[in-house]
Parts: sequence; C-alpha cells; structure tokens
Amino acid sequence: MSKIAILPDILCNQIAAGEVVERPAAVAKELIENSIDAGSSRITVSLLHGGRKEVSVIDNGCGMHPDDALLAIERHATSKIRSSDDLQAIATLGFRGEALPSIASVSRFELVTREHDAVSGIQIRIEGGVLRDVRDKGCAPGTQVIVRDLFHNLPARRKFMRTPETELSYITDLFLRTALSRPEIHLQLISEEKQLYDFPKTTGVAQRAGQALGIDVVRSFTPLEFERNGVRVSGCVASPNVQRTNSQSLFLFVNGRPVWDRLLQRTVLTAYEALLPRGKYPVALIYIDISPSGVDVNVHPAKREIRFKNPGEVLPVVREAMMGALASARPKTSFSQGFAGQYPSAYRAPFQTPVVMERQAPFNSRPQTGFVGEDAPKSADFSSAGNVVPEPAENPEPAEPIDPLDEVLPEFSFASLRVIGQLANSYIILESPDGLVMIDQHAAHERVLFNALCSKSARPAGQRLAIPAIVHLMPKEAAQLKRMLRDLDQAGFEIEPFGGSSFAIHSLPAILSGISPEEIIRDLISAPPDTTRSGDMGLLRSLAKLAACHGALKAGQRLKEEEILALLEALDKTESPFTCPHGRPLWVILSHDQILRLFKRS
Repeated sequence: MSKIAILPDILCNQIAAGEVVERPAAVAKELIENSIDAGSSRITVSLLHGGRKEVSVIDNGCGMHPDDALLAIERHATSKIRSSDDLQAIATLGFRGEALPSIASVSRFELVTREHDAVSGIQIRIEGGVLRDVRDKGCAPGTQVIVRDLFHNLPARRKFMRTPETELSYITDLFLRTALSRPEIHLQLISEEKQLYDFPKTTGVAQRAGQALGIDVVRSFTPLEFERNGVRVSGCVASPNVQRTNSQSLFLFVNGRPVWDRLLQRTVLTAYEALLPRGKYPVALIYIDISPSGVDVNVHPAKREIRFKNPGEVLPVVREAMMGALASARPKTSFSQGFAGQYPSAYRAPFQTPVVMERQAPFNSRPQTGFVGEDAPKSADFSSAGNVVPEPAENPEPAEPIDPLDEVLPEFSFASLRVIGQLANSYIILESPDGLVMIDQHAAHERVLFNALCSKSARPAGQRLAIPAIVHLMPKEAAQLKRMLRDLDQAGFEIEPFGGSSFAIHSLPAILSGISPEEIIRDLISAPPDTTRSGDMGLLRSLAKLAACHGALKAGQRLKEEEILALLEALDKTESPFTCPHGRPLWVILSHDQILRLFKRS
C-alpha cells in the first residue's frame, strides 16, 4: 500500500495558515495589505478581545466582481502576478494569493465586497475552510472582511495565543507602522467599539509622524533626503537626545513596505554609534526607494523580511544619508509659547521675545581669544564661527494641518547666550530664552575633539617614541592584539612582538601623544572595534574616542571667560552637538515651566 498521499485542500490551507497566520496581528496585516493594494483611501480596523474573537477590516477600495470574490478564496489565486517574471519585480504588498484561503481555513470567515459601478455586492461565509453560504448583498463600495474565532478548529494553535492585551499590542504596532508607511490613507483602529487611533490622510511623512508619535518627537526631527545610484533615501531622524530603550521606534520602509532587515538596521544604528550610549536606540523613519527588481520580498512566509540583491550598493547610500542628516541636526528652541501672558511684565521681560541676549557680568569684560593657560588643550582649532541670531518663532493658527517640519524652530547658538558662570567647576550655565542651559564641559569638549579627529581623511600621523614602551599582556589579550596589528599599523602605530605575550611599541598616532602607550593598548583590546563592519574607520573612531576622552577638559577644572566662550563657539561649529562620543548628553535645559513648578508658581 502506498505510504505517500496528496493532502486535501483544507489541510493544505491549514498548513499554509501555520506559516502565514501566526496570531491575530498576522490576520490584520494580510487584510490591510489587501486593502492598500485595492487602492483604498480609507481603511478601518475593528477588534474584539485583541483580535482573538474578531478582526474586521473595511475599506473603500476597488472591490471585487462576484466571480473574482469566489476565486479569491481559492489557493494561489491572485490578480497581482501572472508569470515568474513578475516575481522578479514585485510592486504590491501581497502577491501569493494564499492569505484569504489560509485565514478562512482556521476561522469563521466572512467576505463582503462590491465594485463601485455595481448595483449590489456579494457575501461569502466560510467556516474552517468549508464554504457555507454565498449570496447577493447590498453594501457600500469596497470590501469588508470579518475573521471571527481564530483557530477555533485548531485548539493546539489557539492555546498559544497570548492575552487580549498582548495581541492588541502586536496589532497596534503593526497599525502604526502601516500608518507611517501610507500617510495618504485615512486609517482608523477600533477596539471593543472604542476608537484607539484615527489618522486622517496627510500630505507628508512628518504630519503622519506627528499623529502617530507625538508632536514633541517630531519637533526634534531633521529631514532626510538623499539619492545616489538609483537608491533614494528619505524620511526623518530625531536628534540623538531623543532616546529609547529598544529598537521599536526605528521604522524602516522599503518601497512603501514596513520591513525588518538585520543589515539595514545595523547600518542605521552604525550612524548613531558615537551619538548614543550602549543600550539606547534612536527614533527614526527611514524610507528607501529602489527598483522593485533590486529587492527580494519573497524570503519569508509572512513577508516580514526582505533581502537586497546588491546590499553593497544600497547600504552605503543609506549610511551616507544618515550621517549627512545627523551632521546637520542642531539643537532647537521653542521659546516657551504661552509663557508671556501668565505673569506681570517684571517676570516677562527677559523672555518675551526670542532675541539674542547680550553677555553680561560676570563674563563680559574680556575679549574672545580662545583657550589660554597651562591646562588649555591644544588638540582642536577653536576659531570663531560667528554668532547665529535665531529668528522669532511664529505660531499662527493654521487653517489646515501643516507639516511639523515646516514649523522650523530656531536653532541654538550656544555662543550667543548669556554666560552666567560655572557650577562646581564642571558645568557651564547659560541663560536662554527657553530657560537655563547647563553644559557638561568635559562632554562638550570631548564631542568637539572627537569630531575634529574623525574629520581627518588621511592616515593619522605617527609619532616615534624616544624609548620603546614594552607592554606585557595575558595570552588571550596578546592573541587579540595580534589580530589588530594590521589595522593598528594603518592607524599610525608601530608595534612588534617582544617575546611571549609582550609587545614593543615604537610609534603612536600623534593625536594620542601624552597618553600612556600601555593604557592605549589595554583600552583598545578591552573593546575592539568592529573593523569587519566599517573597515579602518571602526578603529579610527575608537582612537578618536580615546584621544578625545583623555584630551578633553576635565570636570572640576576652572575655566576662564575666554576659555568658556571659545568652547561655546567650537560647539556651535560641531556636527551633532547633542551627546559626547560615548552617547551621554552634553547639555540639558531647565525650562521656565519647570522652574515655575519648582517654585509652585505654575
């Protein structure tokens, strides 16, 4: 008797459902994608019990002819591809034609659809993959799909679903990512007959981000727009001082599809590596548009992952776009709208108008001459960049929604603010129209030095030691250093084995002069750079961090007025003056509202 048998269609659909339909969020994803492909301008998602009891998706798309509706519930029936050549350039979100039959095989499924020029529509009901009813139905143009009692006929799968709250969180995340990918569509999410989100269509990504993420985050955004070699990168990146504890706020889209790709995510995070501390993640919306033939979206059953056919052509463009956007990001000030009308003029006078304040005592008597004194660092050029006077902030009442990125807030010019003094010989205190600005002098000088060192494009100059320094290491440390010798040589080191686990250091990069050679080597091998990812730049950035940390002003160091002013001017010229190279914040602001609350006046 034959041992091999062809499986029945219902069982085939249930097996396919195991790949496509993992949880209610997967159902919502497939149905929303179908609605988008149908050209919908409005999509409403309704849930009961986090989708475990019911998932309903209603759209106003093109709808289906009754014959097409009956075909759509058959396996591998689709209007989106016709031949194998179409698989090489997929431009739609769905394409396999297995979502509806797979979902219908593990639920109580109802499809109601009508074309816009049709007199009536069609209603189809399926239970556990078995067709129960087909009838004409009067309905609005578009399509409604209702999925009830998911996995009711597969108890083993049903028991692996989480609580309604957990399942709702998955659907909410999916909904937000879809909304950010399609700002031109009006999207609604309803749970237990209560509206959770209502995102009217917008004309731009920043407007939709304001709806989904909040206007405070959007105000910190810097626009991203870059194109090279047929790869277009756009979107928004938040300033590095907006940090999250996980990567959930890193939104990546390829050709309008929310995606997860390890190489792409790593490329984006690499751009932040000297801006965020370990364990912190940025907020960013990155949209990549390339030829559909350049990306494979058919590498995962649920279409969560993608694969670039030529990642070496795409990822460097993304990295360059990110670095350029982050380099242009500047701190901004809102000038505390609404403060002026709350208190008498005696309180309002210093803060009414966003003008540059003149420097006053105690730091206004000497000229700006740069750092002086024996403790003054020699590693960076602190020439004046000129003061930027911010324009008054305007906040008119808009007749229609406006793009948050069009509401350009004035940028800080640290050197233009009035210097109040030093706190504990460690923090520079400035008066801003927004409130009180405190700068960590060590972190600020680290950032200035780090950026200056990283801007060197040529091989770092070496400085030969009068007497070679001998470093004795443990065997594992010695093996690690041997693997780094070639890269260290390119960075300006001259190191050779000196027997056993010892090494002789003959030359160091000039930027590290004044630092113990043994300390440098031990610091490098304790946290080796990922040179496989970024080549020599990984090591050079590590060296720059080390040099900046050792060469920067120290906490507790008293600064003269001209030293403070020179540091502020250098900070104004520095790219991304938000954090030190280790990711710690270098400045904070205590706003007027916060001060008023401290004094119980708010």
